[in-house]
Amino acid sequence: MPELQPLAQVPFDHSLHGDSIGLDCNHCHGGAHFQGHAYMPSKKDCMDCHRLPLTEKPGIEKLDSLLALSGEFPWNHKKVLPEHVVFHHGLHYAAGVQCSDCHRPLGGADYRGGLAKGKPYSMQMCVDCHARKTFKDKDFKPAAVYCGACHR
Repeated sequence: MPELQPLAQVPFDHSLHGDSIGLDCNHCHGGAHFQGHAYMPSKKDCMDCHRLPLTEKPGIEKLDSLLALSGEFPWNHKKVLPEHVVFHHGLHYAAGVQCSDCHRPLGGADYRGGLAKGKPYSMQMCVDCHARKTFKDKDFKPAAVYCGACHR
């Protein structure tokens, strides 16, 4: 089991960054709108906003001290799809898919990516969406349903 990085001790609340101050997912997760991967933020990304002491916020002292101790990429990221599966965030975003369509609601300090509406991702979820069995109310562009589109 990998050792927890210092920032794993600080609960991260997506709603404080998104809903509260209006940051788009791509602001912290670069590439989410145009590349294959939605990357985790670097220490510099966090410090761009948190370089000033925000002492009126609870836990900010702990965040500041842990950021000072952390490496350049303080967030652990565990790939949740098998190696043979190809997923391109940018293609999905271009087709009209929003981050919250696949990731459960982002509010709360307990949110951790890698879950689709609270359940582990499955091939059936993807196939159902590509075959337009889910999200019928959305106007997504047509998606490939042949195996080679997602499997290598």
